[in-house]
Amino acid sequence: METARSVLLTAYTLRPGSVLDALADAARRGARVTMRLEGHPYADPSGELAAGNKRVVRELRRLGADAKLADTNAHNGPALHMKAAICDGVAYLDDRNWPNSGDTILRDDFRADVNAVRSAALRGRAGTTPEFWTSKRDALWAERRLLAGARGAKRVEVESESFGAGSGVYGALKHLAESGVSCRLIVSQRDLNVKSKRALAALAQSGVAVRVGNSDEKMAIVDGARAWTGSANATSSYANGDQIDWGLRTDAPDVLRHLSRRFATTWRTAKPYAVSW
Repeated sequence: METARSVLLTAYTLRPGSVLDALADAARRGARVTMRLEGHPYADPSGELAAGNKRVVRELRRLGADAKLADTNAHNGPALHMKAAICDGVAYLDDRNWPNSGDTILRDDFRADVNAVRSAALRGRAGTTPEFWTSKRDALWAERRLLAGARGAKRVEVESESFGAGSGVYGALKHLAESGVSCRLIVSQRDLNVKSKRALAALAQSGVAVRVGNSDEKMAIVDGARAWTGSANATSSYANGDQIDWGLRTDAPDVLRHLSRRFATTWRTAKPYAVSW
């Protein structure tokens, strides 16, 4: 962003920090800056997240950027949950909301993937390429399919900020564990609710090792040899399957090593899930 002539960035929410500073600096020096944020963030009873997004949009508009809210409620369009940037034709895919540290960002220069990100961000039109998806429904389908093909695996590791029984990932994990595959799952403590607790209890009963922590990364790794990562949470896509998200399937060794290290680090600090019926 410090040197790009053109920057397009999307996020669910964007708080003050290094990424917002870089966007503002780019706009000040005359780069073409485009930003889209969700106008109605989920689980925001106080309106704090929505108000923060509005402030960010106003600030960047004042600096000459094309900054807008994806006003899902007003226009009946898909919610914007994708965290992605395109800098001079190269996509950068974030699994969180551009925090100052602790996230995983993938660099993707495949033209079809970059075009899919741009179309999803600016037109709300989800697209797919052979290993990349920009809607929640398609991204979770790819994650579930990866797990469904892991019946002969020795180890499967899954992490999601939120988790539910209606995602497809739940059923795939349950089947794998019941088939004797070693399965580990990490879920964010702050996103637990009655339904997710019930789903986690059922998975633990089936043999999945479940832990809860404070991380909100999203990934699925099979034997350290192939993986899925994205911004889509492993929850039901029934009501919001067209939500703009991203998911990517990969067997790139450097990405696999990074994801495996991230999972192992989070697993060590997460606490075993205490099943209560």
